Amino acid sequence: MDRSPVDRILEEWNAVTNQARRPDSPPRRATVRSGLAGAGLAGASLLVVGALIAVVWLGRPGTGPGTGSVGGSPSTAPSPTATALPTPSAGPSATPAPSAAPVATPSPTPTESPPRTAGACEPVDLAARITSWEGAAGSRIANVELTNTGSGSCSIRTLDRPQLVDGKGSVLIDGSNPSASATLKLAPGDVVKALVRDSNYCGPDPVAPVSVAFVLRGGGRVVATPVSPTDATVPPCNGDPGSPGSIDMQAWAR
Repeated sequence: MDRSPVDRILEEWNAVTNQARRPDSPPRRATVRSGLAGAGLAGASLLVVGALIAVVWLGRPGTGPGTGSVGGSPSTAPSPTATALPTPSAGPSATPAPSAAPVATPSPTPTESPPRTAGACEPVDLAARITSWEGAAGSRIANVELTNTGSGSCSIRTLDRPQLVDGKGSVLIDGSNPSASATLKLAPGDVVKALVRDSNYCGPDPVAPVSVAFVLRGGGRVVATPVSPTDATVPPCNGDPGSPGSIDMQAWAR
C-alpha cells in the first residue's frame, strides 16, 4: 500500500534526528547578534519541515488555485443552471372526419299511371244506369246496365246486394248479401246487364228520383242513374202498413 508524502517526510525527518549527535557540554549563551545567528539546528529543521509540508500540501490533487488552495478564498462552485424542460405538447388534436356530402336523390319523373291489373273493380271504375222499368203482379222490375269505365281490366261478382233508394240516397228497401257468387272479368268499356225486382213498399212517399243501387262485396256502393230525374214510382204495398218490402236481382251477364 502506497504511503502518503507526509508519512514519507516524517520518516525521513526521524532518520535525520536520530543520526544527529548531541554536544558534550551544554552550549554557551551567546549574545544574539542577528536574527539568523540565534537560530539553532532545531529551528532550521522546523523551517525545512514546514517547507516540505507546504510543498506536499500544494501538490495534492484538487488544491490548485481557485479550488480551496492555502491562503485563498474558496471559489464559488457554479450553480447548475435551471433548464426549462419542454412542456409536453398535447397530442394531435382530433380532426373530425369530414361528413359525407348528402347525395341528392333524383326526383322520379312523373309518368302516367300504368293500367290496373285484373283485380276487384272499385266503385269509381263502374257506372250503372236504369234503361227501363217493367211491372208485373205487384212488383217492379228494372233493367240495368253496368259498364267498366276504368283504364284497366277488373273483376266483379255476378251477384251483389241490391237496394231501392230515393233521390236523397235513403234506402227504401234493402236486400240481403248473396251466399255465393261467381266472378266476371270486365275489360275497359265492357257492359253487362241484370234485372232487379222489388215489391211491397209500404213506407212514406219517396223523394224523386227513385233508383237502384248495388253494394259491392269489397265495400262501396254503385248507384244507377235513374230513368228520369222525376221518376218516383215504387212498387205497391201488398201488406200491412210498415211491413218490410223485398228486392233481389238476377246475375250480371253479357
